[in-house]
Amino acid sequence: MRKKLSVIIIALVAFSVRFYNLGGPPLFFDESIHATILKSLFSGSYRYNPAYHGPLLYYLLYIPVQVLGETEFSLRLMPALIGIFVALIPLAYRRFIGFNTAILSSILVAISPIIVNYSRFCRADIFQLFLTALFTYFIFRYLESDAKLTETRFDRKHIVMAFICLALFATLKETFYPFIAIFLLFFVFDIKRFRIGDLLLSIAVFFLIYASLYTNFFTYTAPLTNFSEFPAVKAVSYWKYQHDIARIAGPWYYYLELILLYDFPAFVLAIFAVALMIKKRERSEFESFIAFWFIASLIFFSYMQEKVPWLAVHILFPMYILTGIGINKINSRKLRIAAAIACIAFSAYGMIAANILNPVNPAEPALYLPTQYDVKEFAEKTKNDTIYVFTNIGEYWPLAWYLKDHRAYFITTGVEGHRFRHGDYIVVNQTNEWYLDKKNFEYAGTMVVRCWTFWTQPDFTKIPEFLVWRKALTDVSCMNFSVYIAK
Repeated sequence: MRKKLSVIIIALVAFSVRFYNLGGPPLFFDESIHATILKSLFSGSYRYNPAYHGPLLYYLLYIPVQVLGETEFSLRLMPALIGIFVALIPLAYRRFIGFNTAILSSILVAISPIIVNYSRFCRADIFQLFLTALFTYFIFRYLESDAKLTETRFDRKHIVMAFICLALFATLKETFYPFIAIFLLFFVFDIKRFRIGDLLLSIAVFFLIYASLYTNFFTYTAPLTNFSEFPAVKAVSYWKYQHDIARIAGPWYYYLELILLYDFPAFVLAIFAVALMIKKRERSEFESFIAFWFIASLIFFSYMQEKVPWLAVHILFPMYILTGIGINKINSRKLRIAAAIACIAFSAYGMIAANILNPVNPAEPALYLPTQYDVKEFAEKTKNDTIYVFTNIGEYWPLAWYLKDHRAYFITTGVEGHRFRHGDYIVVNQTNEWYLDKKNFEYAGTMVVRCWTFWTQPDFTKIPEFLVWRKALTDVSCMNFSVYIAK
């Protein structure tokens, strides 16, 4: 009964923090683009573009949007639901790590500041994490049954499920390709434990799913008949280029900073667990894999020149498993309880600050270019008006989504030479405002679209202010639009 109650409480906590005010914060930049691409799936014109990730994301978003309409809540509904299951997956690992460790790990995933945030976000990352975590469960169930010499049919079910998870992951986002290389590096030494027939069947299932989703269920066959259109080729080529140009560059310690700011005690206990595994060599194969997953992910993403907070979820999940292992390896019961409380309290505090109290606070490094409430408020008050937005290509997200049902015109060629009627709203970025003849307009205010902070050198003196008052670690920058009304 106690175990069941623990599971129910974790599920309720995971549900509460993921669904609280889920539709309240405005869509962020990437969310609005994903919502727009979703329309191509409705019309049947969807084509894979690695810049916007794989087709499965849009199929997952399709039903909630069709049933509930296109809103912030409906776009985030599936990530939030899957985020709850992600929090519960460590409980499935209890056969490998024990119930107490599984409970601790599950609690930490349920309240993780960054995992919670990207469970409330219309991106593919929480789905990827779910499938990676499930793959881990199924592949070790297969290896476990192999060790016990159970029936082949029982073995086969688990490895097929593991490869189904991989196939779905591969159709979500290009992160699949480095991860499959990392995982192969670990399992290649155990290749003799995999039956050839099981592998061949699983690979066939993988490619059937992979081909089906990337060809819009075989209605668009270019990805299979044209080498340059093959998804893996497009994905690797595109992201190699992004790495080479350092599109979103950051210091190598970017993810370490994120982890230490939001999960310092959990990180320390995870390192403690790894150190004990190395020193005493008392570890199961599953524990070795979790440590490998954590370290390999941290090294890989620290090396890659794509430093964004959502990728941290792939490092944090195995880290929380290690944290649970580390806590349970402490000899003193009082110290175990103190360590567990410290980890949970520190993470819960950061989670509430970043996701509940102010989910658009640019001072939070877990949030990337958070859209400000001004955008929603402007869209609400101008429903029946004509709006002209003068900006540069790419700057108008998520404003374009919020004005999709308005009489809104987005113009990227400059404000000069345009005529306006009385009452029209003219929204201009800083460049266009210089050229706007303001004598025929009434200034209506500034609309803050999104804000951000970036840092390349950690300023340790500002960390206490951030932790206590959530003040920015560096200066806050914003993209503002000036709003005018034609007289």
